[in-house]
Amino acid sequence: MSVPARTFVTTAHPARQVFVCGDLHNLGDLKLLLQNLALTDGRGGMVRRWAPLPDAVVRQVEAAGGTLVSGRAVFGFARRAFGADVVFGGGQLVRDNVSIASLLGLLLAVLSARLGGGRLMTRGLGVSPIRSPMRRLLWCAILANSAVVNLRDEASAGNLAQLMPSKAHAVHADMVFLPAALGQAVVAGEGTRRWIVIAPCVDGSEGRTLEGAALDAVVAAALTTLPQARVVIACHDPRIDKSAADRLAVRWANRAVDVLDGYDLDALTSLYRDAALVVTNRLHALIFAILADAPALAIEDGTAKVRVVADRFGIPVLPRDTPQAAEASVAAALGFDRQSRIRERGELARRAAGNLDRAMPGQT
Repeated sequence: MSVPARTFVTTAHPARQVFVCGDLHNLGDLKLLLQNLALTDGRGGMVRRWAPLPDAVVRQVEAAGGTLVSGRAVFGFARRAFGADVVFGGGQLVRDNVSIASLLGLLLAVLSARLGGGRLMTRGLGVSPIRSPMRRLLWCAILANSAVVNLRDEASAGNLAQLMPSKAHAVHADMVFLPAALGQAVVAGEGTRRWIVIAPCVDGSEGRTLEGAALDAVVAAALTTLPQARVVIACHDPRIDKSAADRLAVRWANRAVDVLDGYDLDALTSLYRDAALVVTNRLHALIFAILADAPALAIEDGTAKVRVVADRFGIPVLPRDTPQAAEASVAAALGFDRQSRIRERGELARRAAGNLDRAMPGQT
């Protein structure tokens, strides 16, 4: 059951907040968490993590007011969540590859929060198809505790309908589109656009990769059109992306190639502010480019969520097996309609605010 997309406006809720986010090794998920922490008006909150995190990530979370707590200590985490508001999202969190242990721990924490008078709040959730019977059961039990499931796109709405046909939901927009004042900003740069940013997403289970003849042709065409620019490979999740970056650096050994493979979100967003062109198959790399007003080109890898955003913003999508179209795609990327993009960003910022249960600045 869908409810109208809108901004939820309530009085401030005094409960403690517990944030359940994506894997914070991924800087896109880290940005979404820091954005959530910025919305607490300085109160901060407890942040559930599953695996140990790099020191650089821990420092950024703690500086934003977050207290990291291991979700593996299932009963201890549930006890600490008693009576709290559990904030679930944003990001593609409802997935079929989440461990059963993690889902059981999350369910126990949500039930503990509800038992103590807290709530489960969802923000800009991405929902994948859930095929495992046990995971379907557990996801249904978790999401049943949310009055309305706030989703980031129509594809997620379709997947939720397959999982929970009668569940009330609302389609808003990805939380990353919220106004920059509410979190880590990705804004347009004013200096020289000096980087051709390559942001790979590699997922063997889904057959996703950026590598191939089309990417080679795009880089060649971009360097011809932007002779003063340098190529940099941006690792949004250095654990996974670094191996792809190393392969590309070897593949392009005749070119000067830089690699950004740390966990500093500010360094990553600064890179996008100075981008002359962004080439990616990763959703949040595409969105970072859009927010930074940088030209962007998507490489098709069969992922619907990238295609949806690219189509919405008029970003060319180059099939991975059509290198002959690289020059035309680069030209189309560089010639994007800036005013149209600004209008669309404003609309998605408005819709993203609908994920919240509080008024946004300037809204009543």
